[in-house]
Amino acid sequence: MKKYAIKKAGKKGKGLFATKSIKKGEMILKVDLSKQKAYSRKDIDENLTLQSDHCDYVGRGKYVISFHPYSFMNHSCDPNVIVKHKSMAKSEFYAMRDIEKGEELTYDYGANALYAFDNPAWNKFKCSCKSKNCRKWIYSNFFKLPKSLQKRYWHGLPLSIRKRFKKLK
Repeated sequence: MKKYAIKKAGKKGKGLFATKSIKKGEMILKVDLSKQKAYSRKDIDENLTLQSDHCDYVGRGKYVISFHPYSFMNHSCDPNVIVKHKSMAKSEFYAMRDIEKGEELTYDYGANALYAFDNPAWNKFKCSCKSKNCRKWIYSNFFKLPKSLQKRYWHGLPLSIRKRFKKLK
């Protein structure tokens, strides 16, 4: 039985919800985008049919349009799910705390932003999570997160990124 289902999430549109109780540290789902057709930013910008909220960077300047269930997981500045990247295209999602059946699954989009988009419209957008820890803005650049959150999410970054930046400054 899957641990999640896509359901309506009010004004946010759709979201991913727990279909059973999930324990802290438990893997919720795996994602492998490496086998999907990849596009350049130019391809996406020039083709309206490719423009989507479900665009993910998979490395080497390439993006995929994904409708994997994880694509429906909404952002929260106080998430209950953490992403651990095995590579730019392969990720695993784990419970950061115990999650009750029926609870919406959320992760911090800023922690998953492993690159800065070259499209200014995608670099920064207003947060509407309404959590008590809301930062008001979401940046598509991990290094725009507060240092405390960079440290919290550092181990979830792909090894290639951790090696490139060695340690947090």
